[in-house]
Amino acid sequence: MSASSDQRATRHRLLTDRLLGPFGGPRGRYAPAAARGVAGLAPVVLLLGLPLVLAALRQAACASNGWQGRAPVWRQCASPLMTSFVEDHAGLGVGGWLAGRTDVQLPVVPGAMTALLGSLAPGSGLAQQRWVLVLWAVVAAALLAGLVVAVGTALGHPRADPVMLALSPVVALGVLLSVELVPLALAVFAVWAWSRRRVTLAGVLVALALLGSPLALAPLLAMALVPPAGLRSPRRRLLGTARVSLVLVVGPVAAVDLGLLLRPVRAWAQAGAAAGSPWFVPTLAGHPLAPRDVVLLAVLGLLLGAALAVLLARRRPRPCVAQVALVALVPVLLTAPALPPARALWLVPFVALAGVPWRDHLVWAGAEVVHAVALFGWLTSASDPAHGLPAGWYATALALRLLAVGRLAWIAWTLVPTPAPARSSIDQ
Repeated sequence: MSASSDQRATRHRLLTDRLLGPFGGPRGRYAPAAARGVAGLAPVVLLLGLPLVLAALRQAACASNGWQGRAPVWRQCASPLMTSFVEDHAGLGVGGWLAGRTDVQLPVVPGAMTALLGSLAPGSGLAQQRWVLVLWAVVAAALLAGLVVAVGTALGHPRADPVMLALSPVVALGVLLSVELVPLALAVFAVWAWSRRRVTLAGVLVALALLGSPLALAPLLAMALVPPAGLRSPRRRLLGTARVSLVLVVGPVAAVDLGLLLRPVRAWAQAGAAAGSPWFVPTLAGHPLAPRDVVLLAVLGLLLGAALAVLLARRRPRPCVAQVALVALVPVLLTAPALPPARALWLVPFVALAGVPWRDHLVWAGAEVVHAVALFGWLTSASDPAHGLPAGWYATALALRLLAVGRLAWIAWTLVPTPAPARSSIDQ
């Protein structure tokens, strides 16, 4: 039996034990064989219903009363996705987005998804927004199901735990707030294709992910640093395919409207620090950093993440792609100009693939929940100081969240065992 077959069998046994343990223990020796592969992951996919229902319940108040004004902040159901329809005219659909008649300043892939939702959702105003929520919930459920299968069937990740992805509280917290899940899913599917030695598919998928978020640079770097064994020039083929795919997509988009590519970059560079970022703390104290300084710090974080990924990839035994990607991703997130609750979704699949223990995952998820509640409380204080959260308390919640996110990188680093030094003849 090959090493990959042994890995699949071991993972199936562990997955079955996790699911059946609370309901009477693992499968007995003489019990009939359970389904394997994608079919064996069907119960895990069904578990996604729990975080999706919780996410929908968080949006119920706004779905009833609308996403306009300050009320969504008080009800803690404000959504960047719905802001695109309330304030940025995303309801004009794909035609309005391509013609530049909307104020949607998102990268190409999430911008196209937002515009597509606007085209598919019937009606206008609140009725259209409700349809957008329903349509996005369906798309998100399909993407999450695909992510569960990808985590459960990726090779070279012996610690991968699809149950962790399916039941992550962070999914319930942020999945319906934005379309951040689209570029994330593309990046994770690229890692899956890479683990399956499908280099061309991985290159195409990671290129599309890059058009959705620069955070996809982390898994791209991880794949380049940890290539599958036995392939000829996998790095060159991966990067070449990604480069060609980018040109094939960017060219037509630029021909239609170059602003679709430039406006998101310009908005990112000029926005300065925002909620969730450590560079937002001076703003809370009344001394905001200049936008150029925030951009410089973000670039330094990107370089730090790349350096840490290179160092980790050189260790032996060789780490898995997800561990390297997680170590690269965390510094980028921690030094970004903004880290809204929905962006934490980027960590969930790589945490599950890397095999971060459940205890550490739940500690981080708890910090994310505390930060999200504190953020809405602080935003409430802008209109109602008597009932809102003071800036100092929000800064405390922000610091706890940043520490919890940083700890994930440390855990991923320590999951790679350090080989014992060779014993000399004198020691023997």
